[in-house]
Amino acid sequence: MAVHQIALGADVAEIPRLIAWVEQVMAAAGVGGSPIFKITLALEEAVMNVINHAFDDVAGPHRIALSLSVAAGRVIAELTDNGRAFDPASMPEPDIAAPLAERAVGGLGLHLIRTMLDRVEYRREDGQNRLVMEKELA
Repeated sequence: MAVHQIALGADVAEIPRLIAWVEQVMAAAGVGGSPIFKITLALEEAVMNVINHAFDDVAGPHRIALSLSVAAGRVIAELTDNGRAFDPASMPEPDIAAPLAERAVGGLGLHLIRTMLDRVEYRREDGQNRLVMEKELA
């Protein structure tokens, strides 16, 4: 199983490079269609969350790294950053049935990630956030 890696700057301008890289890795592994869309969208949202929230009041240098592997009918991505600790499981599911004016701000990106992927697991190790995301291809 080949593991592909990319380092990203903590800047929104990195998102197009991220998307192109994910699509290239997935296409080279023979993945296309709906799975590539879901994985790309979830990873874009996860990285945007890191860029927009993880480094508030955290001295640099800021590091974001993503590894991606495709094997045995599944894609495994691991997003690592050295920002503030944040466990996405600590956030409740948003009430998407409530009228828009009554909804709490935030949480829709995490909802999207949970919906698009089959497994999302967080851990804090060695001063870094590690978000492992998995999508079954079958």
